[in-house]
Amino acid sequence: MARHSSHPFDVLVEKFAQIFADRIATLIPRGTPGNGTAPGRGGGRGLKRDMSCRYPGCTNRSKGPRFRFLCEKHLKLPRKKQDEVLAKWAEKNE
Repeated sequence: MARHSSHPFDVLVEKFAQIFADRIATLIPRGTPGNGTAPGRGGGRGLKRDMSCRYPGCTNRSKGPRFRFLCEKHLKLPRKKQDEVLAKWAEKNE
């Protein structure tokens, strides 16, 4: 713990630091009370992406958008077959 000094310069610096902290605190945006998140961040409760494999009847989890929403097993299919499957899925889910 810091020792409290009564030297005039130390008192002046301490007072300046307190005024500065008070002013900065009023400028910093606060999150909504109770949820503990910053405004505009969503807090991880945003859009839940459908990560299932797009192949008909497959219940595996896909590898995500980078891998065309196909699981490891169906990524091994020829590109032409993948395109057909994805077109069929898009048609059904529009």
